Amino acid sequence: MEKPVKHRLGDRRVRPRFEIVGELWGTLEMVLQLPLRNIGIGGALFQAHVPLAPESIHRLSWKCEDRETDVQVRVCHVRPVGSADGDPSYLIGLEFLSLNPLIGDRIHKWLAADAGKSQTDGV
Repeated sequence: MEKPVKHRLGDRRVRPRFEIVGELWGTLEMVLQLPLRNIGIGGALFQAHVPLAPESIHRLSWKCEDRETDVQVRVCHVRPVGSADGDPSYLIGLEFLSLNPLIGDRIHKWLAADAGKSQTDGV
C-alpha cells in the first residue's frame, strides 16, 4: 500500500521531493548557435549573447560536408562588444584542443582560398 504524500502548506507538487543536505553537483548543457567571426587552424572567434567562462572547456559541434563532428575547445578570452539589437554581446575566442582531420582540411581550404583572393585583390 502506497503512503499518501503529505503536502506542506502552499506546496502544490503532486510528487514527493527530497531535501538535499550539502552540495550536489549537476551538469547543465546548453545548445547555442553562434555566428562565426573568423577562424584559423588553431582556433576561432565567435559572437554570443552569453559570456563563457575563460579557461572553460566545451564541445563545439560542427557540420562539415554533411557530417556533424565534435571538436573540444577551450575559451581563451571573452570581450564585451556592442550588438545591433542592443542586447549584451561578447566576442569569444576559442582554442581547438582536438581537431578532427575533416575540419582541419576544411579550414586549410578556406585559408588557401582567402590567401589566393587576397593576392589577386592586391595586384
